[in-house]
Amino acid sequence: MNILLVEDDAGIGRFVNRGLAARGHQVAWERTAARVHTLAATRRFDAVLLDLGLPDGDGLEVCRKLRETDSIPVLMLTARDQLQDRLDGFDAGADDYLAKPFAFEELVARLRVIERRVAERAPEPLRLGDLTVDPVQREARCVGRPIPLGGKAFDLLFQLVRSKHGIIGRQCLIDAIWGGEADVTDNVLDVHIGSLRRRLAAAGTLLAIETVRGQGFRLAWRTETDPR
Repeated sequence: MNILLVEDDAGIGRFVNRGLAARGHQVAWERTAARVHTLAATRRFDAVLLDLGLPDGDGLEVCRKLRETDSIPVLMLTARDQLQDRLDGFDAGADDYLAKPFAFEELVARLRVIERRVAERAPEPLRLGDLTVDPVQREARCVGRPIPLGGKAFDLLFQLVRSKHGIIGRQCLIDAIWGGEADVTDNVLDVHIGSLRRRLAAAGTLLAIETVRGQGFRLAWRTETDPR
């Protein structure tokens, strides 16, 4: 997932940032409210982790303003743990609420729930460059021409297109496509990535799967030296 973390506490921010990055998520960490709306308007995020006690504004107001223009899921992370605090958070538009201190595994579990909800309500075809991916019909096209893909290849392409040009970690791809299957290794993922690369090249798309060393994969514009 591509996550916007809004947290002014350096210790908590580092803890969450490093933990999510180790799980293969891409995290943009901001410490103030001022940049949230600019980032949300110019970059695609799958979720916002939002602290309420920010130095330049209240997280509740940040959430309300986000809700005016965006349906991005918001998970509030805050030391305010009273019932009325939680009710205020939900009234402001939060999708979930996690009181500090929290167990990191619970945060990850709640993000998985958000990811499933987003996937379930995404019937519209996704478009990136000359590619179109229809999650309902499970069809992929390049400039309107069908790209023949098997089930896992389609799922891989869907995740890559959904992330636009953002990097998706290896473990995130494995979790999203194979779920809890214990025997799925990096080698299995590499085989499927290689097969999808060949299918995309044969389709003539201007996009190619780029390996970002130590981080994961993303769709990038094909260069003249890329093999077709």
